[in-house]
Amino acid sequence: MVNLLCDAPAQGLVVRVIKLDSCGVPVTGAASAQIVMDGFTQVAVSPQYDTGDRKITRKANGTLCQNYKLPDQFTNDEVTIDFCVWNPGLIVNTIGARLLTGSFSPTGAGFAHGTWSNVTPAHWSLELWGPPSADSCATGVPLYSYWFWPHLADAKKGDYTIGADPTMLQIIANTYDGSTLWTAGAAWLAAAIVAGDHQGKLLTPVAPPASTCNILAYP
Repeated sequence: MVNLLCDAPAQGLVVRVIKLDSCGVPVTGAASAQIVMDGFTQVAVSPQYDTGDRKITRKANGTLCQNYKLPDQFTNDEVTIDFCVWNPGLIVNTIGARLLTGSFSPTGAGFAHGTWSNVTPAHWSLELWGPPSADSCATGVPLYSYWFWPHLADAKKGDYTIGADPTMLQIIANTYDGSTLWTAGAAWLAAAIVAGDHQGKLLTPVAPPASTCNILAYP
């Protein structure tokens, strides 16, 4: 028998984006980047599958000789994140935009995006912390709902409207095979990663990092 920890997840607290290289390994040093923010409204996940063909051959008399179907196979997740806060650093590190600085200070005040963004596609990971499970709180050790997508790319902006209503930012990306070298800055997660993982969820005692409108160094 295996004892399990069940969870009934609801709501989200913060998301974290970490800049990766093309192999799905976090970039370290001066070129590293991680963005932590609570300014999102939802993360929607659409699993993608390749539908296996049905193979049919008939005998000369017209009856079936062979009738079998190749299995459907998971290919990737399409992840859509809706943000209510436009963080320039987030856009730079997900869709490959360029950070713009204001004339009044060197602070990143905006972004520019163009066809040149396709030359070096951005690779990144996504983590989401949710509130502690009610069952886990009874043990005296709060365990947070934690979701992770260790390798995303192909990111693009969704449609948006500038008008009387709030202007939402939508980022849509595809998952790729995760790397065993992706640890999300915490050794406790390393054992949970197997090469080729696209997505995972667990309960963790590690509290979510604080939301900030900055690009932080990694780790």
